[in-house]
Amino acid sequence: MPWYKSGTVSVVQNSNAVIGTGTSFLSNGRVGDAFRAPDGGWYEITNIASNTAMSIAPNYQGATNAAGVYAIAPMQGYVKDSADALRALVNQFGGVLAVLGSDPTLAGVRTALVLTNADGLPEGATNKYFTDARVRAVALTGLSIPGTPAAVVAADSVLAAIGKLQSQANAQVGKGAPGFIEGLNLIWATGTSIAIRPGSAYVPSAGKVATYAGGSITPMAVGVVNTFIHLYLTDAGVIEQSTTAAPTRYYNQAHQKNNDPSRRYIGSILINTNAAGAYQFVHRLGDSSIMYTVANPESTTFRLLSSGTTAGAFNTRTVAPVTAHTLEGAWQNVGTVSVKFTPSDAGTSIAAGWMVFVPPTAIFNGRCPIAADGTITYSATGGGSANCYALGYYFDR
Repeated sequence: MPWYKSGTVSVVQNSNAVIGTGTSFLSNGRVGDAFRAPDGGWYEITNIASNTAMSIAPNYQGATNAAGVYAIAPMQGYVKDSADALRALVNQFGGVLAVLGSDPTLAGVRTALVLTNADGLPEGATNKYFTDARVRAVALTGLSIPGTPAAVVAADSVLAAIGKLQSQANAQVGKGAPGFIEGLNLIWATGTSIAIRPGSAYVPSAGKVATYAGGSITPMAVGVVNTFIHLYLTDAGVIEQSTTAAPTRYYNQAHQKNNDPSRRYIGSILINTNAAGAYQFVHRLGDSSIMYTVANPESTTFRLLSSGTTAGAFNTRTVAPVTAHTLEGAWQNVGTVSVKFTPSDAGTSIAAGWMVFVPPTAIFNGRCPIAADGTITYSATGGGSANCYALGYYFDR
C-alpha cells in the first residue's frame, strides 16, 4: 500500500498537533500508522480528528515548520489485524456464505436455497406450504369408509375422520327408509334387450341405499316357456337376474330375494321363449304397474279364464308374479246372466260382495285384487259364461 504524501503540514517544536493543508487524513491514515515529519523523524499517529488535524507521539522534536513535507506509512500490524479479523469471519460464516451461493441477487440466493417452491424444505409442525385453494383441491387418496359407523375421535387423521363421517351419512340415509326405492324403471326395447334406468333402493343386508347407474340386460335363458325372470338390485349396486322369486315382503311393500336380504326386488319380466325373450310390456312407475302390450291378449298365455259357467277360481300367477296384488284385465260375459269376480280371500260371499260385475253379453276393462295365493274367484252359475284376459298387473317392490 503506497505512503500518503498529499499537501503539507504545519508542526511546532514540542507540540503533538499536526495541521494539514490540502490533506485527507481520515481516509488515508489510521491510528498506529507511522508519520514521517518534516524534520525526517518518525512518529506514531495517535489520533485523527479530521482530514486536516491529527496528533502524534512523541511531541514533534524538530524545528517549527509551517508548510513542511511529510508522509504517512501504513504499518504491517494493521494488515495482520485485518487478515486475522477476516479469517475469523470466514471461520464463523464461511459455511453459511457457501450455502447462499455465488449469485449475489435475491433470485440467486433463492435458487441456491431451493426456495423457488417448498420442495427443498423439511415438513414441520409450523410450515404452511399450501394455499387455501390448493388444500381444497387435494384428492382424498386412500379414503376408506368403514362398514360399521364409528365416532370421530381426536386421534383420527383427516382421511379417517372423513371416512367415518361418510359411513355415518350412509347409515343415516338407510335409517327409517327400509322400503325406499326410486327410479329403476324397466324399459322393453326388444325381447332380448331390457333397459333399466338409473335409480336407488334400500338393500336390507347393507342397511343402506344402493344406487344403480343404469344400463341394459339380455334376459337369461329359462328353459321353460312362460317363466318369470325376477330382477334384483344387489348391495354392490348391480342388477341380478334370477328365476328365484321374492315370495314375502321384508318391510311393508318392499320385497327381497327369497332368503337373501342382499338382493332388493325391483321387478319381473315374463319370458315367452328363450329365443323370443320377454313379452312386450310397459312399466309405469306412477302406479307401479306392468302393462302387457302384446299383439293378441286373447292368446292362450293371457287368457286366464275361458267360458266359466259355474263357480270357481283361476290362477293369475302365470302372468302376474307373486309380488302382484291387483290384476288389470278384460272381463267378459257371453252368457245370459251376470257374472262376478272377487279375490279368493275376500272373506265375503261372492253373491254378497264382489269386485267386478259383468252384465250379460258385456265386456269391459278393469281391476280386481288378487288373493294371497294368486287366485281370483268367479261366479257364473245360472247361465253366465265368464272370460278373463290379463292385460297387466299392479305390484309391490
